[in-house]
Amino acid sequence: MKLSRLGFAFTMLLAAGNASAGFRAADMVIIPAAAYIVGLNSSDWRTDVEITNVDTVAVDVEVVLLPSGFTSNALWFNNIANHLGGRTSDGFGHVNDKLKDIAPGATVTIDDIIKTTWGAGFTSGVKGALLIFAFEANSFTQTAPPGGRPKKVVVNSRTYNLGKNAEDEDTTYGQQVPGIPWYDYIDPHQQSRGFDHMVFTGIREDASYRTAIGLVNISDRLTSIQVGMKLTAPDGTVLEDRTILMLPLAHTQYDNAVLTYFGLPLDPPVVGAKLTVSVLGWQSSADAPVPALIAYVSRIDNNTNDPVFIEGAWEKELSWECVYNGECNAATGIPMRPGTVRPLSPPTP
Repeated sequence: MKLSRLGFAFTMLLAAGNASAGFRAADMVIIPAAAYIVGLNSSDWRTDVEITNVDTVAVDVEVVLLPSGFTSNALWFNNIANHLGGRTSDGFGHVNDKLKDIAPGATVTIDDIIKTTWGAGFTSGVKGALLIFAFEANSFTQTAPPGGRPKKVVVNSRTYNLGKNAEDEDTTYGQQVPGIPWYDYIDPHQQSRGFDHMVFTGIREDASYRTAIGLVNISDRLTSIQVGMKLTAPDGTVLEDRTILMLPLAHTQYDNAVLTYFGLPLDPPVVGAKLTVSVLGWQSSADAPVPALIAYVSRIDNNTNDPVFIEGAWEKELSWECVYNGECNAATGIPMRPGTVRPLSPPTP
C-alpha cells in the first residue's frame, strides 16, 4: 500500500463555491448532498435534480448514489446494478427513461430522486452524494471499456424539508445545491497555485441554528484520505482541530457538527466561526492515486428546518486574465487547473 503525506492542508468547497464557479459543464458532475431521510427536529429531507444537456448531440446519463456512512463505497460503486440509467440494455439496476436521448439544450427533472430510485432499499431513509456521468446517447456499451463517449451536462439540485404551515398546508424549505464539475475538486498538489485550500464562514450553533458539515471522497476508487477540520472563532482563536479517515468513495455528514464532531458545548454559543477542511494525506494501492475531496456546509434554522447554503471561498483572488482570457503566465496569472486528472470513470457492467 502506498502512503503519502502532505506538509500542508487543502480545504474544501461546498457545491462549487470557488473562483471558477461559472464553469459548471462537465461529463462528470457531483451533487455533494442529497437525501430521503427524516432528520433532526422531525425534518423530512428530499432532493430534486435537474440535468441540462449543454452539448451538441443527444446524451444519456448514469447516476450513482454514494450512501452516507463511515465505510468504503467502492464495492457499491463497482456494481452497476445499484445505479440509475436510461436504458435497461446497458445493465443498470434502476432505469428511468428520462435519462436517455436527452436532446441538445433540453432539461430533465427527477423529483425526489433518492426515494423514487433507491428508497425501497433503504427503509429508514438515506442521504449521500450523487455522481452524474453523461455520455453520447446509446454509446455506453460501444466503448472499451464500457462507459460511452463523454459529453457535457450542467446539473442543479434542490434539497428541501417537507413540512406543514399553520393551516396544515404542505410547505417546503430548501436550498439550491449546484452540481460540481469533476475538475473542481480541491487538489492537494496545487498549493502554489492557490487551489490547496478553501474556507467556510458563518458557522453557527446555538438555540436558533445548527450546522451540518459533509465530506465526499471522490478520489479514485482505491484511495483513502485523511481529512482535518479546524474551527476558528471570530477573533482568530482555534476552537478545535480534528481529523477523520475517509475510506474510498465514502460520504460522511455531521449534523449539529459543532457539538457532535468538534465536541464543543454550546454555552457559550458558537456564532460567526470559520471552518477549514483539509486533506492531510492519503493512502492507496493505486498505481497513480488521485486524492480528491469535496465538502459542503448548511446552516439550518431550528424553528423552521429551513437550510441555508454556505458557500466555500478561495483565499486567493481570481486571475481574470488567465481564467477568462487564457493569458496564463508568470506575469498575468496561472492556469485555472493545470494538470488536473479526472479521479473516476463510470462504473461498468
